[in-house]
Amino acid sequence: MIWYKEQNDNDIIVSTRVRLARNLDKYPFPNRLSEEGCQKVLDEVKNAVLNSGSTLANSFTFKAMKELTPDEKQALSEKHLISIEMAKGDRGGALISEDENMSIMMLEEDHLRLQIILGGFRLKEAWELADKVDNVIEESVNYAFSEEFGYLTACPTNTGTGMRASVMMHLPALTMTNNMNKIISSASTLGLTVRGLYGEGSKAYGNLYQVSNQVTLGISEEEIIESLENIVGQIEKHEKDAREKLKENEEFADKLWRAYGTLKFARIVSSSEAKALISQVILGKNMGIIDIEEKLPLISLMVETEPATLMNGEKLTPTERDKKRGELLRENV
Repeated sequence: MIWYKEQNDNDIIVSTRVRLARNLDKYPFPNRLSEEGCQKVLDEVKNAVLNSGSTLANSFTFKAMKELTPDEKQALSEKHLISIEMAKGDRGGALISEDENMSIMMLEEDHLRLQIILGGFRLKEAWELADKVDNVIEESVNYAFSEEFGYLTACPTNTGTGMRASVMMHLPALTMTNNMNKIISSASTLGLTVRGLYGEGSKAYGNLYQVSNQVTLGISEEEIIESLENIVGQIEKHEKDAREKLKENEEFADKLWRAYGTLKFARIVSSSEAKALISQVILGKNMGIIDIEEKLPLISLMVETEPATLMNGEKLTPTERDKKRGELLRENV
């Protein structure tokens, strides 16, 4: 089941992702690759997965970027199955598993980027699955690898393990108490980075942040995971402490109830407003302030009210889209 629909007992840690960057040894990086070379890379990676004879072979469907509409590509990026950068172009494609927990982007910045994304705090499980799929692919292709530097990547910051591990966290209390800058600064000194909902350069819509490793060279995959687990645990504790302090604010509960009322009765809701309001209702529910029975995981509404995902192939004006978003929220909150 896709990450945002999974039942998750942790009310702060939303999802876990492990991404491996890999390149084939006999081709230039994608930015220097000819059209013929692009097709060869696509064919080799697709064959390595789809013709592997493993149980994984039947799990994936290939989606060529040039065959998708802009809205279809945007919907994939809203679900974090491809990057925003890949969604902007027509180059390459992606292999996506039936349960949408695995995706393999081809010809983005590197020849392939293998991604595992799971609901909750499951770094080791995500890494083990990524490693398994990586091994299946490597049975059929040779990766660009250096004994000195490790896996070679288009961007030097990914060289080494080629691994980016990240945890998506819902941190509304730290945001409301203006403590996120301290968290971001502290994480940076420890070789980690804290970014917004869609990674580098994006905003923390809905108070969702991605905490990930910055260093990939001179450190093992296990060390990356251990470091990230430790820091995420500390951030989780800070968020819980901030929530306790907010309980002392008399206007705080009123703010959360107002958010619930807006979601329950508003007719026209923008995407950014929806995320902010959903975040506050999730916080209110988790703190025991708002007593509601979820019809589906509230975090899933963050994704399902995104523009392209919401339209689901329909052609809607911005106003029509905002009305449809309001209807979806009223039915599910």
